Amino acid sequence: MSWINKLDMLILPSDVIIDLTEVYKHQGRQLYHDEIIKGDIKTIIAQTIEKDIYYFDQLLELEVAESRLRALSRKDINPRNNTEKTILNFKDVLKNIFDNYKTFEFSTNEVQAIHSHMFKNIANTRFATEEQKTKFSSQRTKNKRLELDELFEQSHLMFKKNEYEKLLLVILIFIDFYNIKGFKEKNEYTSLVLLHLLLFRAGFDNFKYISFYEYITKNFSEYKSALIAASFSYEEGLSQPLPLMRFFLKALKETFVEVEQVVKNHQFDQTLNKSYNIQNTVYKLPEVFQKDDIRRVHPYVSETTINRTLLRLRDEGVIKPLGKGRSAKWIRIQEREKFDVEEQMTLDMFNES
Repeated sequence: MSWINKLDMLILPSDVIIDLTEVYKHQGRQLYHDEIIKGDIKTIIAQTIEKDIYYFDQLLELEVAESRLRALSRKDINPRNNTEKTILNFKDVLKNIFDNYKTFEFSTNEVQAIHSHMFKNIANTRFATEEQKTKFSSQRTKNKRLELDELFEQSHLMFKKNEYEKLLLVILIFIDFYNIKGFKEKNEYTSLVLLHLLLFRAGFDNFKYISFYEYITKNFSEYKSALIAASFSYEEGLSQPLPLMRFFLKALKETFVEVEQVVKNHQFDQTLNKSYNIQNTVYKLPEVFQKDDIRRVHPYVSETTINRTLLRLRDEGVIKPLGKGRSAKWIRIQEREKFDVEEQMTLDMFNES
């Protein structure tokens, strides 16, 4: 039974209301974040998409080699097989979502286009059917497209009326779409892509800065348990959507905190020497680290600056490489009690004068 059609029956407990209030408090700072980040937003989104591709590959278990996956996500290269075509198709869909989520239409055709483009090379992307008993015949075949049409027509009206809490509405659309299972294969993955899109549509921009699929992958057990609760006895109208609501409220709260740190790091980098700031990060990272660990903290610093800093630290005997190539690791071999960026900058200014 569709949750969209019985939204008025949903009673929210106090903890969910408190979490909603906290989430919207964070959301109110998005214009401030956008103003600070605006000069580097394209770089940050490109790196978020790269991470989205990496973790979506893990969810799908496509088993593309990491070096090849990075090449596919960063460059315009020709795919070698259907698996790589799927990665590039997902990349297309992500770019389209980030660029055009504001114009998304609540229609089966639009969602079917997303689903087909992503999975046409590895799955049957046709609409599913189900057999139904009737009074006049033993069975009747019903196309699942009809249920999807009804879901998106109702969703469009509810968004347009603006009478319902948008975040909860998005989560209930996700639950209904997941349980309708409108396509023959890969519904569970398209459900997540739809949710990703709808969160943007509802005004939650934190997944421009933080990878949505990384969060799902790293919290997959909790996500799966909540999804099972939202799906169990769904047809009888007895499923429990609240665990899934709590999960995504928690996801938004935690990723908003990460966004605050991204903005803070951005402000820090604008006023300090970027190379010294990266050096400060190297001392804070685990003893063995990768360049991607630095890029995660400083997503707007150029690859050239990161490479130049690592080579300088290598020459100074602070670190040494473990292996070669993009996935090479570094080990810190020299520790300092404290590396103070501002103090170093003061010394530099004094020496220059």
